Amino acid sequence: MQKQESLHIAATIRAIIALVAASSIIASALAADRPKPATAMRPVVDQVAVRSGPKLRGMLFAQAEDKSVTLLVSARWLKGANPESFTKQRQKTIDLHKLASEHATDRLDKELGTSLPDPLKAFLKQQRDEIQEEIDNVEKLEPDFLWIALTGREIERIDATTVERRQLLAWAWTEKLDRAETRDVEDLQKELKARAVEPVSWPLSFVERLPARDQTDNEWSARIAVAEYALSTPMDFQGTGDVLIRAGRDVPADFAPLLVNMLRKQLQSQLGDLFGDSRPAPPKNNKAALAESLKTAIQAAEAEKRRSFRVTRMQQSDDLSAVTVTTQFVAKMSDGSWEVVFQHNERADAKQARPDAEQRIQQDPQVKKVLDLTRQLGGAADDQIQQAIRFGAATMFGQSAADREFAAFRDRYLKSLTKPPLNINAKP
Repeated sequence: MQKQESLHIAATIRAIIALVAASSIIASALAADRPKPATAMRPVVDQVAVRSGPKLRGMLFAQAEDKSVTLLVSARWLKGANPESFTKQRQKTIDLHKLASEHATDRLDKELGTSLPDPLKAFLKQQRDEIQEEIDNVEKLEPDFLWIALTGREIERIDATTVERRQLLAWAWTEKLDRAETRDVEDLQKELKARAVEPVSWPLSFVERLPARDQTDNEWSARIAVAEYALSTPMDFQGTGDVLIRAGRDVPADFAPLLVNMLRKQLQSQLGDLFGDSRPAPPKNNKAALAESLKTAIQAAEAEKRRSFRVTRMQQSDDLSAVTVTTQFVAKMSDGSWEVVFQHNERADAKQARPDAEQRIQQDPQVKKVLDLTRQLGGAADDQIQQAIRFGAATMFGQSAADREFAAFRDRYLKSLTKPPLNINAKP
């Protein structure tokens, strides 16, 4: 009897152990299938929770002071997430596209009635013809993306993503990746990499697929300013701190003369009395001085009846370890004021070796004169010379990077005069 009870207890224990083991396996399997916590996900979309209806996932293009927003969403995603809303927003987008296109043709007719340089006039006429063709075929329009305008009262919460992730979303949409709105950043990056797609800048093919939306007078003025700058002789200014020089007229359209002056001042600062007894004062970099120098550029643009100009400045760090190159595109608005429409800051490490750029600097005739004079001091000046040259190479690197960013901005808005939206008042 006692033996039977022992066997029964042992069997019970084995059953309990088996049950616990099975429960652990099931729990592990369920945990593997369970979605990641929201905090672990890094979506590429901007998410807008509305007070009545499901959450919207897309790309924020504009946020007004009254807290209203304009959101771009994928038509395919909205059709699956909310078919009723899709039908309504699709028709709204088509109507808006037609209205915006008609307004654009009216504005172009007015522009074409003025005296314009031949290349700009030809471009505007081509744009006029293309937009009119879209108007004529608007009934056939099946937009890939939809504009959704929401007032502040309709919005409960906005979870905004980053500029870099919006750019990644644009590439995911361009490549028509499945479920881009609900996937993680790393997941989308991995699939794009598998397709040999490098998600840098904004894909122009994405811009082509956008429907038009109506523009303010200032936005239109900025677009025409971009076209004028690209298709006629541009007006450029370059300088350090608050000192600007007209490029292309007073100096070539690069930093070579400024580099020579910078190297001279830098070596003078480092070596004391080589070029004089007193050390040069650092360039001003306060907001008032920068604004005043920009005002001088605006006056020059007004005098030549220009609608835009570009300013590129370089500013060295106090310890000469880095240089920041800032480029701005400034356009005249419809009310006659001037606004910074585009701005990019590029910081470059001045301690990093850049052999090719350094060699180019040393071969420049003007730089050679400065360096030859400095080398008369002997080996004691070698380190300072090397530092100065590397600083110049960093400046060239920063300028090239800033130029690329501006070129991408310019090309994005030359593709069409009706898309994508162009935000005024670039952040300084």
